[in-house]
Amino acid sequence: MHNCTITKASALAKAATSVEKNVKKAILLSGGWDKDFATGVVVIDNVMGKGEVHDKMRDVWYILKGSGRFHLGGTMQNPQSPRSGEWTSDSLKEAEIVEVAAGDVIDIPPGEPHLT
Repeated sequence: MHNCTITKASALAKAATSVEKNVKKAILLSGGWDKDFATGVVVIDNVMGKGEVHDKMRDVWYILKGSGRFHLGGTMQNPQSPRSGEWTSDSLKEAEIVEVAAGDVIDIPPGEPHLT
């Protein structure tokens, strides 16, 4: 017996195609947003998200298709805490902007501000 989580490609593809245009939507596949881990599909289509910091959770993003920009590091402006261990803001000051495209992986450690 093991405690591993396997997410099949078919589940990722189904979740990724289930959202509409011009949105940012997250679909949880396993774990929990307020747990030790979460596996999910986040679709961002033609919108700017909010800045985020997770106190304990690591974010690993795999870009399935398309391209975009990640804002990494910097300082959160007027942070809010929507739930324990998570902070959001409308912007990050002095963040590095990184271009990403299909096939790229972005590994964001706990405590690192980021915005998509």
